[in-house]
Formats: sequence, C-alpha cells, structure tokens
Amino acid sequence: MRIAFDLDNTLIRNDFDFPLARAKYPLLQRMLSTQLLRSGVQELFAYCRQQGWEVWIYTTSYRSSFYIRKMLWTYGLRADGIINQARHNKQVQVRSTKHPPTFGINALIDDSKGVELEGQRFGFPVVQIEPTNTAWVMTVQTQLQQLASAR
Repeated sequence: MRIAFDLDNTLIRNDFDFPLARAKYPLLQRMLSTQLLRSGVQELFAYCRQQGWEVWIYTTSYRSSFYIRKMLWTYGLRADGIINQARHNKQVQVRSTKHPPTFGINALIDDSKGVELEGQRFGFPVVQIEPTNTAWVMTVQTQLQQLASAR
C-alpha cells in the first residue's frame, strides 16, 4: 500500500499545540531551521515500513521537496514520494484540494474534514485525524490496518 501524510496540523504544528517529537539529529534540525514534527511520527512511519507500505507526503503547501526531505531526515525519516501544491497543480485533473489516486496513493492521513469529504466524493480513503487526538498513532494504525484488510 502507498500511504500519504498531510503536513500542516497533521505532522507539523500550526494552529494546534500537540506534543512534538525529538529529532534524531537535533543540532542539524536547528542548523537547517526545519519545522518540528508531531510526537509519534517516527513510530508511525516505522509501523508503515514494517507493513511493507510506501510512505509519502501530500501537502497543499509550496514547501519544496528538498525542504521536506531534509526536515524528515533530521528525524531519521524518509519519504518515498512528495506531492506539494506545485506538483498537484501540474498533475491533477480533478478539481479537488488533494487527489491521492492521481499518484497511486491508497490512503491519505489528513486533519481536514474538507479533504475527508472530498475523499468520499471522489472515492479515496482518508483517515481524518483531529490535531487534538492524543492517541493519533493508534487511531491511524487501526484504520490503516482495516483498509489493508479490505483490499
């Protein structure tokens, strides 16, 4: 399976004050001035890798792929693919905020209820996670396992 994670308010703190993870390379994280990631992200990426799933990032921001890769790298993480707003605009033919099927993505983890509604409208699975969900890792794991079992 190919899984994609949203950044803002899902993995990166913007409007919500969720706990943050410790970077694997904190000095480099500070030197590179990358954004901090949500607590549990390393565990969740590891879980996806253990299942043999690809891990992607799908964001509506214009952060460059290079910036996103170095941000993940400071946490010891890597993405198999990155879709930012520029790539979305070039490749997606459907009028939607995000369209994972265009990129062969089987499930999207996102905080947005609007993206969840688009998923229902266009037929793609969205695991909608509230930024205030303190058990978000378990919620995502459970829902992804259910999606994988249904395939």
